[in-house]
Amino acid sequence: MVPEARLEQTEHGLVPAGEGWYVLNARDARWLHAAGRSAWCDLEGDQDFPQLGINVQVLQPGEPMSMYHWEEDQEGFLVLAGEALLIVEGEERPLRQ
Repeated sequence: MVPEARLEQTEHGLVPAGEGWYVLNARDARWLHAAGRSAWCDLEGDQDFPQLGINVQVLQPGEPMSMYHWEEDQEGFLVLAGEALLIVEGEERPLRQ
């Protein structure tokens, strides 16, 4: 049986401490900020999930997320508010909530 990971409180929110499963709401998770970059949610902490990655970012109007990079596994995007423009192999794909 896989043990439950302990959630540790930091000054910026909760992070999983150690290996195991856990339940963590984005609202309670650690949010990071850097100059020139949008806020992003650290749902995984120091865990390394080789086949799953979840990133929550807050983008301002007109702010790019990143350049597309090749992934071995499926990559999906979920727009919770507003709109985004995804460009895949030169084709524009509008994303809406």
